[in-house]
Amino acid sequence: IWLTVAILIQGSTASAWFKDAILTPSLTCGPIPPGHLYPFGYHKQPLQKMDVIPNSISTEEFDKLHIKPEGYRPGIFRGLQKHSDAVLKWNDKYLDEKFGEYKVLTEVKHELRQKFGKSLNTLSKFLQEYNTTNQYVVTVLPDAMRREVHMPPFLQCGTYSRNILELNLWIGSGDTASQVHYDADHNVHCLIAGKKSFFMIHPDQYHKLHMERMQHTGSNFCPDLNQNRVDMLEQSSVSDVDYQWDMLQPGDCIFIPSQYTHQVRSYGRSISVTILWDPTVQFNNDSLGECVPSNLSSIADHSVVWNHKLHDIFLDVGYATPHIMRKEVNQVWNEWKEKTAEEGADSAGWSYDEFVSLMFDIKRWSLSDCRHTRVWVALIAHGLDTNHDLMIS
Repeated sequence: IWLTVAILIQGSTASAWFKDAILTPSLTCGPIPPGHLYPFGYHKQPLQKMDVIPNSISTEEFDKLHIKPEGYRPGIFRGLQKHSDAVLKWNDKYLDEKFGEYKVLTEVKHELRQKFGKSLNTLSKFLQEYNTTNQYVVTVLPDAMRREVHMPPFLQCGTYSRNILELNLWIGSGDTASQVHYDADHNVHCLIAGKKSFFMIHPDQYHKLHMERMQHTGSNFCPDLNQNRVDMLEQSSVSDVDYQWDMLQPGDCIFIPSQYTHQVRSYGRSISVTILWDPTVQFNNDSLGECVPSNLSSIADHSVVWNHKLHDIFLDVGYATPHIMRKEVNQVWNEWKEKTAEEGADSAGWSYDEFVSLMFDIKRWSLSDCRHTRVWVALIAHGLDTNHDLMIS
């Protein structure tokens, strides 16, 4: 009853920053904490708007203004993709006819990261069903789609351009809400169709969300926080969380720094492409050379570590950073050599099966829970077998 009364009293004064998306009251009153049982963000007004970053910003200037500051600094690129074929052409019919054969990964709309609800489908089948199911696409961008998306100019030259790890494609019918979380990599999230709102939370707010900051790079989320219905009585510190907020329109992009906590909501049919690069690599002025960036250069003109070709047998998102992968393989190799030396055994090399088993044993991964990881390790083994003798040495 109280909520009904609150809606009737305050419904006409809904907060301006939500007005384009959902018309519900922004704050409660009385003894109940502001935002109690409302979506995340209703507990207080946002801080000042995020920076609007010039689309033609240089790599050097971007690094100085958005990477160098302590805790990083997110920002919005307005209209960066507005002239791309993706924004101009990507309706369902076009996507189905041109890219429908590609496999895509789907997840449930209201994300619970404790439960892995991923499934594999063709893009064509997904497009036929997504308006009537609880699924959305989050998958590696098919290589054939790269030509139709622009690469931000600051990522076209120098250090960053050589360390772009992965491109992701997101498609949904609306009403999707991510958990409050952060990701391992720096990324630029470009909206191709629809509307999305972003709640950006500075790292100095971690303790209020009871989030642990992972060492080096890593991702994390708030497992006990229901982003659609925050219990401010049980999680009272959330009411003190400061955040910035902004809405993306088609063609806009947002820079989301590594380990920068955020929450995302989409309204209506939406499509996005994200560009992820390695946050551990330091920008070097000498790396720029004579590169001249262009506002119309496509992603297909640039190198990306992980690909998605038409008939790939393995598909996932969040692939490992190469230098971290090398470190892990070296760790396994060194530990195995020490073990075999102690046992007086031959240490000339591994078979594929031995390598996979050792990775899982030494890294303490569970074979029963990591089917994708097992395939991933097997693919590493294949890549390390440079002379094709079915041995790694």
